[in-house]
Amino acid sequence: MKVSVFVGMSLDGFIARPDGALDFLDSPEPVEGDLGFSALLASVDALVMGRATFDVLMALGADWPYGDTRVVVLSSRELDAPPALEGRVERASLAPDPLLDRLAAQGVEHVYVDGGRTALSFLQAGLVDEITLTVVPVLIGAGIRLFGELPADMRLRHAATATFPNGFVQTRYVVTRGGPGADA
Repeated sequence: MKVSVFVGMSLDGFIARPDGALDFLDSPEPVEGDLGFSALLASVDALVMGRATFDVLMALGADWPYGDTRVVVLSSRELDAPPALEGRVERASLAPDPLLDRLAAQGVEHVYVDGGRTALSFLQAGLVDEITLTVVPVLIGAGIRLFGELPADMRLRHAATATFPNGFVQTRYVVTRGGPGADA
């Protein structure tokens, strides 16, 4: 199974403000297209996000950005999802390994992991295959970091970099396994 992380962050390494706000990710200049987000969604069978990310999305009141993609929210508490999301959003309270085992048994082949703590837990478990970072040219000084403590170094192979007229820089990395230069 392939596991992808696709995230935007400030130049100083934050994926959200301390209160979870994502307003700094908006570009003051128009962005043509969606920076590959639609292509990612079209390639995945399921999206796994943390409860905090789900709650931030619900508080925004904006259109659901994931269309009909199956979304699994990691939470020990019941979800209060709107009726419009019935059948698209489900709750699970499993660690990354057993969750991926369950999804694989259900035929899922590609998972997109969203949310800082959730992405970090998948990274710590050594389950992420690909990381796409879109760096927004803004310094916010404080907030929630994507990366945290890992049990060991995680080697990455550069796969692609794209720049955009608004100053965004998007880089895709593949996690290498088995030593220097190994492919995922």
